[in-house]
Parts: sequence; C-alpha cells; structure tokens
Amino acid sequence: ALARLRAASNPRSATACRAVFRSACCVSAERGCEAARMRAIAEQSGLTHQLITYHFQSKEVLWQAVATLVYEELARAREGLIRQAKPASAIEQLRQEFIAYFQFTLDQPHLHRFMMQRREGTHSEDRQEWLAQHFLRPHFELAKPLIKAAQKAGDLPKGEPVLLYYALVSLANTLAVMGPDIAATTGVQSTDAKTAKGYMKVM
Repeated sequence: ALARLRAASNPRSATACRAVFRSACCVSAERGCEAARMRAIAEQSGLTHQLITYHFQSKEVLWQAVATLVYEELARAREGLIRQAKPASAIEQLRQEFIAYFQFTLDQPHLHRFMMQRREGTHSEDRQEWLAQHFLRPHFELAKPLIKAAQKAGDLPKGEPVLLYYALVSLANTLAVMGPDIAATTGVQSTDAKTAKGYMKVM
C-alpha cells in the first residue's frame, strides 16, 4: 500500500503521502490505535476518505505503512549523521546512532505515543511481532556488534548487549516521554532548543 501510494502518477503524491502519515500518527497518538478512525485521518490530512481506504484497506495496513515510513525516515537521518560525523570507533558510531534517534524523537513529537499504542487492543500482539520482525530485531542486530566492540574496548560496561541497547533507547526517549514531568517539576521545557542541546551533552 505504501509503495502504491508513493508510485501514484501525479507529482503531489509525495506530499499527499506525508500528509496521510502525519495525520495517522497524530490521530492515533491523540485517540489511541483502537479509537482512531480512517475518516478522521482523512479529514485531518485534507484527502478524501475514499482515497485513503483505496490505498489502505484497514487501519492495520495503515499502521504498518506509518511505522515503515517512520523507520525509513529514521534510517535516513541516522545515515546522514554518520556520513557527516565519520565516527572512528564503535562508541563514537553508537553515539551518533542514538543522537540521530534522539533528534528524531524531538522532530516527531507524536512518535513515541504512536509507537507505544501498538500494544493496545485486539491486534497488539500482531503489531508487536510485525514491528519486531521488520524493524526492532534488524536495528538491534546492527547495533549489537558495535556494543560488543565498545564493551571490548572498555567504553561500555559488561553485560547483555540487548539490555544496554534498550537502556540507551530509554535514555534517548527521555525528553519525549518525560517532558511534561520535567516542565511540571522545574519549568524547563523539553521543546526548548537549549534543553535539547543540554540533554544531548548529558547523553
């Protein structure tokens, strides 16, 4: 469905594609995967309900397409940052990997809620397994040799690589997840550029 929409013949297809995915992500994040409706997604995107249901026969198909786009954009951001930084060691490459992810969570404020809501409702186990098969496992397998190399070099503590990996993921998610708590506690806004810069140094 994603490829078919992208391959649409009119030059506005790429813009329409992004509008659908932004709307799906926002509506799902605000209402939850189960409560989100295709018609509401169509209204927010400015496209017709018929067009969206033609390309995406169900919410589950649309959810998979949105998740695919999210990870494709994350991969592009990651590759661009690594090309620019040219890391010389495993720990430096890991740092760039997670800085790219951290920046992506700031640029896509609905991302975390959208992805966490995959665990809702009757299709939660199917969504989790689909995401693990297509993205979570492959991403971890890319990071695993870097983690092991950094451990061998003494740059990371010893331990199960998957636990270190998700500790780093959690660290990168902090501003996106805990932003309201940070603001309520101290008045510091997680959306402020200075906050993001300061947190990046901490990371």
